[in-house]
Amino acid sequence: MLRVAVIVCGLLLGLLVTAILIAGNHGSVLGGFRYVAADPWGIVALLDLGVGLLFVAVWIALVEPVPWQAVVWIIALFVLGNVITLAFLLSRTCRARHVRDLFLPSRSGERS
Repeated sequence: MLRVAVIVCGLLLGLLVTAILIAGNHGSVLGGFRYVAADPWGIVALLDLGVGLLFVAVWIALVEPVPWQAVVWIIALFVLGNVITLAFLLSRTCRARHVRDLFLPSRSGERS
């Protein structure tokens, strides 16, 4: 099961990075942002992204046992988006022994 998670995360990360590189060659990020923000559904999509990133940031803060590493992951998350979500999940998957280790704090690293 964990091997499948590594493969899926790796494929999705590669797909996302490829899409970012292709879009980067097509136009600027700010130009794309202005285009998306001009449409009400674009605003909804950006809000959806923001809520999702905030959720992931809270999850990272809860499960990352080293506080300064959690801060670095969260800063990177808000700068680079879901590329970091996938990288974090891939990192946890490579270190996990059980599926629960992906989503819950480690027993030795639990905080109250």
